[in-house]
Amino acid sequence: MTSPNERQLVALVQANLPYDTRLFQQLITPYLPTLKGYCVKLLNNLPDAEDVVQETIIKVLAHLKTFKWAVSFKAWLFKIAHNECINKIRDRRWDSIEPSDEYLENLIADENNNEDLATSLSGLLMHLSFADRNIMLLRYRTELEFKEIADICHLKLSAVKMRHKRVIAFLQQTLKT
Repeated sequence: MTSPNERQLVALVQANLPYDTRLFQQLITPYLPTLKGYCVKLLNNLPDAEDVVQETIIKVLAHLKTFKWAVSFKAWLFKIAHNECINKIRDRRWDSIEPSDEYLENLIADENNNEDLATSLSGLLMHLSFADRNIMLLRYRTELEFKEIADICHLKLSAVKMRHKRVIAFLQQTLKT
């Protein structure tokens, strides 16, 4: 017997909730490492990220009965996680004012030439604005399409593509030096 695809699994979970959560676990488990990694990188804080992942799972479980296929399950899951990350930031009363677009020009890459590329990129990502870091993480960590990212971030598709292009150009320029 073949295992059900995502759409079939969601339908099975919806039919069996709230009494049987085994299928829910089967549905959500493949996304957990990526979800946790996304939250850790976005929040720069492991305990907060773990809290957000738990809150996301609880919200998905609570609202899965009403889930409609307007977007993919994965995009819906990460939209909930995105909103929970924003809530966590608000709870911590962080300064949520976005820096101007010129902030990229002011970032200086670590001068340690012994760092590998992944470490350098990770360090640079932490200095990006929340919006830019979120777009890059959703694109490359979760492999979502630009349209899905625009929906999650409440931005126009053109704005997401422009921010992505600007960050890529900044990273390329910074890593050349």
